[in-house]
Amino acid sequence: MEINRLRLRNFRGFKDAEFHFNPGMNLIVGINGAGKSTVLDALSIAFSKILPKFTVSDSKDNRLSFTANDITIGYKKLEVDVDFQASGIPFECNISGGKSYNLKIKPDSKHILDTIKNEKNQPLVVYFATQRSIVTPGAYKEKDMYNMASGDPSAAFPEALKPRNLRLTEFTDWYLAQNALLNENYSPAKRSIEALNKAVTSFLDQFTNLRVVGKSDLVLDKDGLTLNINQLSEGERGILALILDLVKRLLQANPDLEDPLKDGKAVVLIDELDLHLHPRWQRMVVKKLTDIFPSCQFIATTHSPQIIGEVDPGNIILLEKDQAPYRPDQSLGMDSNWILRFLMETSERDRNTQERLEHIESLIQNRKFSEANQEINSLRELGNFAELVRLQTRIDRISRLGK
Repeated sequence: MEINRLRLRNFRGFKDAEFHFNPGMNLIVGINGAGKSTVLDALSIAFSKILPKFTVSDSKDNRLSFTANDITIGYKKLEVDVDFQASGIPFECNISGGKSYNLKIKPDSKHILDTIKNEKNQPLVVYFATQRSIVTPGAYKEKDMYNMASGDPSAAFPEALKPRNLRLTEFTDWYLAQNALLNENYSPAKRSIEALNKAVTSFLDQFTNLRVVGKSDLVLDKDGLTLNINQLSEGERGILALILDLVKRLLQANPDLEDPLKDGKAVVLIDELDLHLHPRWQRMVVKKLTDIFPSCQFIATTHSPQIIGEVDPGNIILLEKDQAPYRPDQSLGMDSNWILRFLMETSERDRNTQERLEHIESLIQNRKFSEANQEINSLRELGNFAELVRLQTRIDRISRLGK
């Protein structure tokens, strides 16, 4: 499963915008209100209508709809075009309407759609919204637990495209069912347990031994301590929630794959990839995700210069007001200050300090070196950062050479 192109017409803030996506990681970058989350919303709503056409996704829990509030003010209808591939077959889809909506998909051959629907490994799209680290109760019905754990591909789809919290009880029920099947020598259950632990320890290298203690406590070990998932930081819990949910759905959608982490295909939509993450983790998150899930396509939004600096410019989409989406010339390997200034058009310093530096530049330009030195010495109380060294060197050079 892979999305190639999205076109939005009269959808919220987009009068007419086209987006092209690559395999692996795709980052959508822009200021608040630029439309980053709007792109993810359009994809999640569209695929809630598309997937039931050729998958076993028939859950009412996954049904989303375009509404009148989604139509750009002043227009009567919106259009969403999506080009994608499923099971190696290219598809084109158009959704349009105002009061009601029509879906057209090509090819629409019943034979092709039914063939994909009857495959054991199912195309999958999963959306992770910003509330993914919030813990809430929620459990499977007892009668559904066995099907959830024992290889029913339809179990991968419920609420996959809806914003949802981390439902610990739901996950621990599924995990306990896996353990019960493991005790019955059910080999897919062993694969599930191994895949979960591999994903967790690969991403969170300080964590080991994910398990359920008692009836419902999900715990793991970190630096010699056993911690309940509720005791983790927001960043740790958010990443763990994403991993657990995605691995579980890949296992369910691909019951015949020997290595669902390596070979499981899904489109993964993530709003605010940097959410609650320490800058060091922001540097690692893209590589970790693409290494652990190499066959998945990620479409994520971010504000983080650390994350942007880890991604090739060909995989970044910049959104700016009154401009078509475009790709930057540089990003990978650039430092955070450069990215803040040139890609995000934001000063790397607080406004007051930046204004004082610009004032020093003006004093030097007007050859008021004494005043400039006084300002430099005053700013050194904040620290002797590189810009002050550069300005002082410039004064010394002009004073010495006369230019």
